[in-house]
Amino acid sequence: MKSLRIFFLLLLFLFMALSIKVNFAQNITNPKLVIYEAPKTMKPANDIKVKVGGHDVFVYDIPVNPNRRWMGSEEIKLSSTPMCYFDYEGGKLKIEISTAKDIKSCNVLPSSYNIKPTIQGKVISFYIEEPGFYTVIFNNSPDRALHIFANPLEENVPDRSDPNVVYIGPGEWTIEDIPLQSGQTLYIAGGAVLHTTIHGIFLNNVTIRGRGIIDGSIWKNWLTPGETARVPINLRNSKGITIEGIIITNPNAWALNLFECENTIVKNVKIITARQNGDGITIQSSKNINVSDSFVRSWDDSLVVKNYSVDSKFINFNNIQIWTDLAQSMEIGYETNKGKKENAVISDISFRNITVLYNFHKPVISIHNSDDALVKNIYYENIVVENALMGQGDAGENNQLIDFAVLASQWSSTKERGNIRDVYVENVRVLRGNFPPSRIIGYDEKHTVENVSIKNLEILGKKIKTLEEGKFKINLFVKNVKISFVGESETTGRKYDPKVLSSLSNIKPEFVKVIKTPEQTEAQVPENFKRFQPIVPEKPSGVNVALKKPITANGFQDVYRERYANDGKIKSYWEGKANSYPNIITIDLEKIYKIHTIRIALNPDRIWSKRIQSFEIKYSLDGNEYLTLVPKSDYIFDPLTSNIVDIKLKEPTEVRFVQIIFYANTGATGGQIGELEIYSDEVNE
Repeated sequence: MKSLRIFFLLLLFLFMALSIKVNFAQNITNPKLVIYEAPKTMKPANDIKVKVGGHDVFVYDIPVNPNRRWMGSEEIKLSSTPMCYFDYEGGKLKIEISTAKDIKSCNVLPSSYNIKPTIQGKVISFYIEEPGFYTVIFNNSPDRALHIFANPLEENVPDRSDPNVVYIGPGEWTIEDIPLQSGQTLYIAGGAVLHTTIHGIFLNNVTIRGRGIIDGSIWKNWLTPGETARVPINLRNSKGITIEGIIITNPNAWALNLFECENTIVKNVKIITARQNGDGITIQSSKNINVSDSFVRSWDDSLVVKNYSVDSKFINFNNIQIWTDLAQSMEIGYETNKGKKENAVISDISFRNITVLYNFHKPVISIHNSDDALVKNIYYENIVVENALMGQGDAGENNQLIDFAVLASQWSSTKERGNIRDVYVENVRVLRGNFPPSRIIGYDEKHTVENVSIKNLEILGKKIKTLEEGKFKINLFVKNVKISFVGESETTGRKYDPKVLSSLSNIKPEFVKVIKTPEQTEAQVPENFKRFQPIVPEKPSGVNVALKKPITANGFQDVYRERYANDGKIKSYWEGKANSYPNIITIDLEKIYKIHTIRIALNPDRIWSKRIQSFEIKYSLDGNEYLTLVPKSDYIFDPLTSNIVDIKLKEPTEVRFVQIIFYANTGATGGQIGELEIYSDEVNE
């Protein structure tokens, strides 16, 4: 009896084990899949179709730029490349690609996935085993490469009824700017294509997330006369920021910029740029920034760290794929002290587990100290360059794999040069392409590069054990460079069995969720963004005698020069040098006018949130002796009143020079003027 009981228990155990095995196998072969319809206004790529688990996914045509030379301010004729995205989890997922032309060869990058696609005429098939970024190269050409963004399933999707959530649903939408406040979440749903810019100043605990696309294609490049730089995500002086999951395409300038930010996480962000200054992820004068699990294809620097004001430190890039069509892949500089800060430092910056799919133009790994900063404690670890094709276009001799240089350049802001100290390069492999040179150069005896360690550098299968073998150029102002190859570099990839393809079936409908988009014939403004109706103050009488008159300032921030304060364009602006009050701006009216009103305006868009500026106004007839015209006071700039402040004088006053002296600004680190207008009803001859 006892033995019979044991027999039944063993039988039950075997049955449970078999059930677990079957259920596990079902989970492996039936992943959960989320597919996003594209907005009805979008046209799909006409030469390629993609099925995921037997289900169609929309393939976007995304602008890219194959030109390998700077194009100035002209409008560039862009090419395009296909891109698709979806979410999934669990097991092996079959990808099937149908093309308009016969395919002779096909590669799926990164190589570490070890994927071996099957090719049958115009159809390519392979499977993936986990979320990630997959780039498909046809016929050994980077042209029309397919970018597949396989996201993990979303968790904790925000509630659209939450008052702290700004919710953008599926569809094509145009919103000039989105004004975020501290504590808010901006959620851009999968299936959304949103034309907007997201600016934030002095924010705390803000999240930007979702699966949708932020696209800048409706705007001309920022160098076009009358246009401005519309950076899709441009955050300044903010803390506790999370940016996750979204896609950024074709901005008219930079893509994602962090300026004086702290404690920020950027994760699973996908970026493809095509136009002038199309930097991918730009981090300026920030600290404690972590960027991970992301993809950047850029027409300028892909990942870049600069000093524009305060020091940069503790910035980490990890597990990122890069495709750099122009400029550098991982760049520190050239602007290392644009704010001319005393004893400026960039320190503790790391680039780890980076795969460079293609680099066509300038260096892959670079530090260009073009100002007087100290750049120190920089780490490059586990870098794989799939295709090293540097030197194309106008790169000239700046075609290095590694380039550490103290040098003057067109971007220099300081007269003196700086130093580079303690740089660690370990486990860098170049798989294909040309054998690139490298360079380490100092400027002079006082401005040097010191303490560089290069370990396990492998180029086209050659283990580099000396600087000569690596084609390094070193000058007299470089000290203590060590290069070595210790042990074998890690080359193991994932196991991949093409036979599995034949056993993979389509995902059952119950495991597939399709996100629908609304009926649209054109991009629309969401209803919750139509309600804002600002009050526009009545224009003062007379003539604006300040328009385009000579104007000077005692400093400016970034590119926001004083000439933008009276150029007649409200969305361009002057901003005083950061944290350098008083900021003083002076205009010469060129004649003596009897004036009655001074109007100071900022950009009226809601993104320019309410702020208080403290300033006084002085005047002069000769430009030498200045008298008080309006005493120091606080002025409220509010989008509800179009961000306009009118200062009406007690009585008309004769002036030629007008000087505005800023002492504080609750919305920025310096005084700001979008447009300075000075009104007169009559002119003294």
